[in-house]
Amino acid sequence: MNVRVRHLVLASGLIVSVRTGAFGRATAADSAAPVRLVRCAAGRDLPCLTTRVVLRGRAAESVARLDSAAESHGWTGVLGGARLIGPAIAVPRHIEPPLRLLILLDRSGSMIGEGIAFTRLTLRSFIEGLDSATTRVAVAGFESRDVNGGIDAARFLPPREAARALDSLPVPDRQANTALYSALVHGVAHVASARRAAPGTQGAILLVTDGRNDVGHPRDDAGLLAGETGLRAAAAAAAESGSRIWIMGVGDNLSASEIETLAGSRGAATTVSLDPNAMAARLNAIARELRGFRDLTFGVGGGAAAALARAPWMGTAAVWDAGKPVLTQTLSWRPPLFALPAYEGVAAAASLPAELADVATAGIPASGMRWLMALFFGLVGAVLWLVAPRYAWARLPTAGIVVAEPPAPRAKPASADTTGLRRDVTEAPPRKPGDVTREMPAVSAASTPPRPARGS
Repeated sequence: MNVRVRHLVLASGLIVSVRTGAFGRATAADSAAPVRLVRCAAGRDLPCLTTRVVLRGRAAESVARLDSAAESHGWTGVLGGARLIGPAIAVPRHIEPPLRLLILLDRSGSMIGEGIAFTRLTLRSFIEGLDSATTRVAVAGFESRDVNGGIDAARFLPPREAARALDSLPVPDRQANTALYSALVHGVAHVASARRAAPGTQGAILLVTDGRNDVGHPRDDAGLLAGETGLRAAAAAAAESGSRIWIMGVGDNLSASEIETLAGSRGAATTVSLDPNAMAARLNAIARELRGFRDLTFGVGGGAAAALARAPWMGTAAVWDAGKPVLTQTLSWRPPLFALPAYEGVAAAASLPAELADVATAGIPASGMRWLMALFFGLVGAVLWLVAPRYAWARLPTAGIVVAEPPAPRAKPASADTTGLRRDVTEAPPRKPGDVTREMPAVSAASTPPRPARGS
């Protein structure tokens, strides 16, 4: 499979996302994975770019072995000689192509007690965590009796229904043995039949056992595979199936070389202790491998962003484990045709590198920041316009500056007239209606002659 790569940078300090395949060769630009522009957070104009990494084969297995924290710290990116920021890693629930998963659970006598209890507990959580949109799961128990009938009765159901079918399996029988080889061979045939009924689906088998292949006893089915011949036949059937095979051995009463041979080059075999935490960790890695996608988001420094806008660049993305590269991808950069296309939604918080998450999810939205900036500059302008001039003018030097004096009051002209008449308005204030302008002698009643009577 060829590598599919695309990057996009809008401006200084923005984000680049990468989509790659498994073998590190860049393809032509017209076959590159699409990249969508989204907002890093609601209400912010900080743009992010999202795309998806496709992992295949051993690359998926190697990356899935890392837990989420180790995988995020394990990836590095270099583009045009400049180191990229991040990335953030997100593992989507979606499984593509649609999956038909068969779970084969050992129900031999050695599984009585903690074996079946712990196995059911961890398998139930694993099954319920699968994507119900594209995944169907069948659960079958097996021992050394009625091997084919028990597997044929398992129906492929949505994950939650399959979890209930797990709880309804009969408890182990103390006299039951382990038909490991025959169960795997018939399980491969059952998955192949389900895939033929649903074209375009992928198949997988998860086999959980705590023992070795042990058949040939009086109560066992006749014709069960045994010995080296049976081991080679079962391994060949698994290799030719085209399905992914996981074998998880639990406890101490098993052979690691036996289950590794059964899994072959197309599968994976792991031995874990009979402990719920250890079993859950292994099943979680299998779930991550089933989800063969990774969302990679790299940040770009300001200096590199300016260079990316001018010319195409080559680079690499790699994931490291214990100081060694697990997967190396070739990256190819071409400048975008448009500087700022429309947003296509909002990125999930988990899709941002830690170095950029705080910036993208700051509490003040872009509109609020603009208002704060406008208020700040308004206050600065008011200080410069009103306050600063007062202090500046109060401290100006007065030497050599001519200050205009107020006009002197107009002098009252000399007057030789004694008549008491005013010649102009400056000699006396204007009269009021009640002012007395001339003194008149008072006339007493005695000096006033009597008035003649009427009619006389």
